[in-house]
Amino acid sequence: MKKRFQLIIIIALVLFMGFVLRQWSEWILYTAGFIVELIGVVIVIRLLFWDKRNTTSKVAWMAAVFVLPILGVFLYLFFGRNPQNRIFTHNQTNEMHKIASTIHHLPPYEDGKKPPHLSKRIQHLTEINPVNGNKLTLLTNGEETFPAIIEALKKAQNHIHIQYYIYKSDAIGQEIRDILIERANAGVEVRFMYDDWGSAKLSEHFLEPMRKAGIKIHAFDPIRSIWVARTANLRNHRKIIVIDGEIGFTGGLNIGEEYRSNTPDFVVWRDTHIQVEGMAVIELQESFLVDWVYMENKAGAADGFISEAGIGQYFSPKPAGNEWAQVVYGGPYDKEKYVRDAILDLMDSAKESVWITSPYFVPDEEALAVIRRVALSGIDVRIILPGKGDRGISFNGSNSNIETMLDAGAKVYAYRDDSFVHAKLLLIDGERGAVGTANFDIRSFRLNHELMIFLYERDQAIVKMERDFEADFKVSKLYTMEDIRKKSWYVKMKENLSSLLSPIL
Repeated sequence: MKKRFQLIIIIALVLFMGFVLRQWSEWILYTAGFIVELIGVVIVIRLLFWDKRNTTSKVAWMAAVFVLPILGVFLYLFFGRNPQNRIFTHNQTNEMHKIASTIHHLPPYEDGKKPPHLSKRIQHLTEINPVNGNKLTLLTNGEETFPAIIEALKKAQNHIHIQYYIYKSDAIGQEIRDILIERANAGVEVRFMYDDWGSAKLSEHFLEPMRKAGIKIHAFDPIRSIWVARTANLRNHRKIIVIDGEIGFTGGLNIGEEYRSNTPDFVVWRDTHIQVEGMAVIELQESFLVDWVYMENKAGAADGFISEAGIGQYFSPKPAGNEWAQVVYGGPYDKEKYVRDAILDLMDSAKESVWITSPYFVPDEEALAVIRRVALSGIDVRIILPGKGDRGISFNGSNSNIETMLDAGAKVYAYRDDSFVHAKLLLIDGERGAVGTANFDIRSFRLNHELMIFLYERDQAIVKMERDFEADFKVSKLYTMEDIRKKSWYVKMKENLSSLLSPIL
């Protein structure tokens, strides 16, 4: 009876709207057009006089509003507002600060060794300490990453914290979900967080068995929300697992069969993750819990994590090795672009070489200037990009920057054209490096929540990263200026248009 009544109401509303449009359609369209144009004028005035973002981004948005008045206004309202103007609730601000402040004031791990000089510079920049006492294991592709994650999850005794940008309900997604349920039924605390944009296809049917097992779940900044306009373009791109506060994982791989090279789109999905054991797990835990209490949005959400018992449970890993690591995380609401600036500091330390792998290479003006200057200084700069893209605008936008990098003396490679490279890697002088979730593009530098782990010594992780780079160079094609000249006008047009759109993507 209730469904029949709802259907009658819907039919009545449709008929009423049809009558209104038939009688007053011209007046409605005129009024709506005037209102949209007025909003466009307000947006342009706001961009000119009050918005403090970079000039390139402001000009791009003003051009979009002028050239495409209706579409431009709606795009700006959903994707263009300055994240620095975001207002958080008192509970969100207070609880996130509790987590960060508590970790900042924990007694530092001391083993008598001085931290690397560059790590101290990045510490001043980001307020995140470098820590020794770690065992770092670089994991190449899904064939190494997923078995390591699954083995560690099965051994969890106290808690599992898991966060992904993309989590799919395919075979690997179901396998990991079932392990989480089994551990939750065994008494392990499980907290599961996913980005609601990246994991938009994750259904309640898939999540319901997890809820029944007592797993706590949050969709980060839901897109099915009246507040979607202020968060739609500011996504959480981090991939984090923390187990018992002792072992952590992060890197480029999301949860899905393509990350095991099990889909027809690409022969190989080339990616890199890192397993962290030891003191640096504290910062992975901090990053997860800051996001968690933000989504909880209630007073006292942080208290259980920062009490004396909570610190012992969540923030007291044992030293596991003697490798240095520095976990840098940041997002669109930070006053400074911590991840980007730490990456630029790392590149600026180069004396011999800078090797980069990124699926999307659309840097902002400052980052592009730094990497060109490094290349022009005679440093061996090499960049591996996909030979086949997974998204048209990003692929073409990346390719639009190849010529300027070749002009600066860099070497740019296209990874094999039947596969996709998704790793986010930097290797400096074969001795220092970074691996994590951030692409070398404006979205990761300015719009996404990202995380990178910085490595400072030629230990096993750096040695393996160098081997992986050398293997990737061998299967990649080196671009030449002749390749640039041979591009058709149509390809150049797509690249130029994609490049113009990049500041607002």
